[in-house]
Amino acid sequence: MVRIFVLCLALVVFQSAAAFGLAADSKIASTSEPQQMEDFNIAGYDGKGEKTWEVEGASMDMAGNDVKISDITAHLYGNEKNKENMVLTADRGQFDRATGKVRLEDNVRAVTDTGAELTTSALDWSQKDQVISSDEKVNISRDNVTAVGEGLEAKSDMKVAKLEKDVVVTMQGKSPASSAAAEGSPEGSPEGAADSQATGPGKMTITCDGPMELDYEHQIATFEKNVQVTGDADQGSMVSDKMTIYFNNQTKQMDRIVAEGHVKIMRDENTSYSDSAVFTAADRKVVLTGRPHLEIFPEEGSGLPNVSP
Repeated sequence: MVRIFVLCLALVVFQSAAAFGLAADSKIASTSEPQQMEDFNIAGYDGKGEKTWEVEGASMDMAGNDVKISDITAHLYGNEKNKENMVLTADRGQFDRATGKVRLEDNVRAVTDTGAELTTSALDWSQKDQVISSDEKVNISRDNVTAVGEGLEAKSDMKVAKLEKDVVVTMQGKSPASSAAAEGSPEGSPEGAADSQATGPGKMTITCDGPMELDYEHQIATFEKNVQVTGDADQGSMVSDKMTIYFNNQTKQMDRIVAEGHVKIMRDENTSYSDSAVFTAADRKVVLTGRPHLEIFPEEGSGLPNVSP
C-alpha cells in the first residue's frame, strides 16, 4: 500500500511502500535532525490512489519516526470515493511513522457522518486497522442516546462502538406532542396518537459494569454484568445479568428490552423475579419467562394478601 505525505507549506512529498518510509527530498532524508513545519497537511492513499485519510495541523515537529502535531484535525474516509466517515480534532497529537498509529490528546472530539459525536481526553487511531480506541473516560452521543464509560474500541466509521466498563447510558424518549409535530400530524389526531406510542417511555438510565456495545447499524445496544435500568417515577426499575435494547429504525426510539439472567423488576412496593423478561415500549408491558415469581405488597387497609405465585 502506498502512503503519500503532502506537506503543503514546504511542498515536499514523502512516499513509502510500507509504512511511511524515507522522504523523497534527499536533504530531509539524509538528516536525523528534527524538522519543524507550520500549517501542514498530510494525506494517505490506498493502492488504487483513493484517499483514505488526511491530517492537518498548526505545527509539526518531526524527529525520526516520531511526528508531534499541534491543533490537529484528521479526516477519515470510507470505502466510497471521497466519502468522509469521521472528523477527529485534538489540541495535540503524536504520529508514529513506523507503525502508522496516531495518539490524540487533550480535548479530543470525533464526529461521524451519521451524527454520532465522541469526546474524550485521549484517543488512539490505527490507520492500518482503521480502529479508534481509548483507555480513558469516553462520552458518545447520537440521536436521543448518550453513553459514558471507561475504555473504547470502535471502527473508524463508528457503526459499532464498545465501552469496556463503568457504563452509564441515558435515553430520552420523545413526548407525544413532539412526535406529532415531527410527523406533521396535529396533536391528538389518530396519527399523532400512534406516533406517541412508538416513541416509548420517557427518560431512562441504564448502568452496567460492562462491556456495553452500541451497534448503530442494526440499532441494538447490549449491556453486560450487573445491568440496571431506571425509568421515570412511574416506570420503576429492572436489573439483570445481561440486557439487550432494540431501537426503532425510523423513530430512533427504544422499541423493546430483552433482559436475561436473574431478572428483577421493582415498581412501587411490588417486585417480580424471573430468568428472563421482555419489555415492549409501545404498550409498556412486561412478559416474564422462566420461573416467574411475583411479590405484591398492597396499600395499607386494602385487605389484599401478599402474593408469591
